[in-house]
Amino acid sequence: MTNEKTRRPLGELLKEKGLIRSEHIKFALQEQKISKEKMGEILERLCFVTEYDIVTTLAEQEGVPYLNIDEVLPQEGVLKLFNKNLCLSNTFLPLGTKDRSIRVASATAFDDRLTQLISRQTGLKPEFYLSERRKIVNAINKFYYFLENPVERLIQTEVNLLSQDMEMARGMDNLVRLILHFAIKMRTTDIHIRPMEKSVNVAFRVDGVMISVLSLPLPLRRIISSLKMRADMDIAEQRLPQDGRFSATILNNNFDFRVSTIISPYGENIVLRILPMESAIMGMAQLGFFEEDIRKIEDMFNEPFGIILLTGPTGSGKSTTLYAGIRSLNLLEKNVLTVEDPIEYSIPLLRQTQVNEKAGYNFANAIRYFLRHDPDVILVGEIRDSETAATAITASTTGHLVLSTLHTNNAVGAIPRLRDLGIRPFLIADSLIGVVSQRLVRRICNACKEEYEPPEWEKIYLKDPSIKKLYRGKGCEVCNGSGYFGRTLVYEMMTIDKELSLLIDREVELKQVTDKAKESGFMDIFEVTAAKVKQGVTTAEEAVRVMGHVRQA
Repeated sequence: MTNEKTRRPLGELLKEKGLIRSEHIKFALQEQKISKEKMGEILERLCFVTEYDIVTTLAEQEGVPYLNIDEVLPQEGVLKLFNKNLCLSNTFLPLGTKDRSIRVASATAFDDRLTQLISRQTGLKPEFYLSERRKIVNAINKFYYFLENPVERLIQTEVNLLSQDMEMARGMDNLVRLILHFAIKMRTTDIHIRPMEKSVNVAFRVDGVMISVLSLPLPLRRIISSLKMRADMDIAEQRLPQDGRFSATILNNNFDFRVSTIISPYGENIVLRILPMESAIMGMAQLGFFEEDIRKIEDMFNEPFGIILLTGPTGSGKSTTLYAGIRSLNLLEKNVLTVEDPIEYSIPLLRQTQVNEKAGYNFANAIRYFLRHDPDVILVGEIRDSETAATAITASTTGHLVLSTLHTNNAVGAIPRLRDLGIRPFLIADSLIGVVSQRLVRRICNACKEEYEPPEWEKIYLKDPSIKKLYRGKGCEVCNGSGYFGRTLVYEMMTIDKELSLLIDREVELKQVTDKAKESGFMDIFEVTAAKVKQGVTTAEEAVRVMGHVRQA
């Protein structure tokens, strides 16, 4: 580990890695005089860097390995060697033992006091890994809570009690609370409660895939009324779809639940979308962009004017990529205004606003207001209609950089979509800087990753008959037996140069545009996906699930 005397200031290290500039350090020092925070905390709060940037930089300096704590499952016996409060007060999480050592995730690069504390408590030598403070705190709260509260068993106990309560004197609040906790434990994005002919099914969407987790007796479909009451919906109305929302604090984190019902033959179907109120902004590499493409996309975001579009289906991470791109801008030199629905990430140096249709504040008129606020960059949450498209293009041709999202299946599809919205070809050609089209695929679980010899269909799908080995997950406790943990981007990125601009202006066939782009190194989304399969990031089966069997030419 690095000697105390040889440690260099964090700001200097981050600057050396090209993550920040001198003016960022100067600004952070001004803030520090008022807030008295540590330099790293200020740089992260202002979104100049991510917590991941800071931790990996410190890990390199100290010679301590970085660990993504989201991808590990601590041994129960090791957790019991400590208590939750001790772990929280010292920000560490015990992971497992091997021989005479104990693996520990810590937020501190080197701490003699923590080393002695762990050694005294266990009689073992600690082997440290660095991880993000926020992730460690969340993991401590999560693992110790579920150690003491085996939620699956508690749900079954509660279901039995409710089933025996013929007079319905027992409320549904405890069952709802347990299901919400179970959903957070499973990293769920959506909870589906679906009345069937003889039961009520509860399913979670995890990493984009539906998993049935529980069946309830028919009398317990009153859980739907309980959820509707929480979401401030009309429980008497069971003929029409409704929307509502509620907030809840689970394991010390705040969540917003967007609730929606529709009518099915067996009763009301209800879906809860789970939205964390605080989401950490990620960098391009964390999202899954290849290193050579990160430079290209950052160059796009640093153009002085024009429009950049992110395309893909709902839930494919378009807004997350937009914010990762915004982080590559020098926010101290640029006035960035956003209009979103809703605001997904909070960045102090941005002027962020939220759509309010009832008050008449929508995407289109927000752009008009913004033009009076001396903007450099305008982020528009989504181009949904002709009016928004026209105002966004106008702003991009009058000296502003406009960032937005659009629903198309691929990058080149943004061109006819803009035409459909009434934008003339010469304006598209003149204003479009580039288009990134993306999807999310599941990552192979690192805890149970194994090699295998691919069958013939996978070689054909990947267009590589010589390939000898690929990777998959066997299924383990970490990934709940699925073989996958988390998701990564697959994408295609089309930058519009002069030649492509001329083709767009001439309204040639889209295949000609794609062929010309390929001459300049354009890789379509299938090629990027195939590369990630070969690298062992995802599997051919997952590629087929997301992209389909028929590859594009």
